[in-house]
Amino acid sequence: MLTALVPVGLPGRPDRLAEEATVNGRGMTDYDLPAATEERTPLLVRRCLAYVSACLYGAQEYFGDAAVRAYVSCSHADTPQALLTSNVTFCTPRPDVLPYISGLESVKGAAVAEFSVGDCFRLSDEGFLR
Repeated sequence: MLTALVPVGLPGRPDRLAEEATVNGRGMTDYDLPAATEERTPLLVRRCLAYVSACLYGAQEYFGDAAVRAYVSCSHADTPQALLTSNVTFCTPRPDVLPYISGLESVKGAAVAEFSVGDCFRLSDEGFLR
């Protein structure tokens, strides 16, 4: 339904909705992680950062887009177990669109970080590369 609201066929205007909907909002897989927060946290964060690095390098290498940003959020689930969970969202800042999260530093109830490809390391056969 949302694609019906987006004008198509405009010269020089990509279909932002389709482009960003294909990469947005991934809950990080965590069912195989321990429940204890002190054990779970480093594993979950490391998994998120590996995913973010791979995706941001992929966006740069395959699409020539170094402007993509990744937002990693971690918070405790609103369940009796209150397990730490994480989500990763990708978007490209655009001058005519509000930022994904306005006032990133003032977010409450979750830890949120923004990453660009310049913040990431890439793993190669020789080890980590910048």
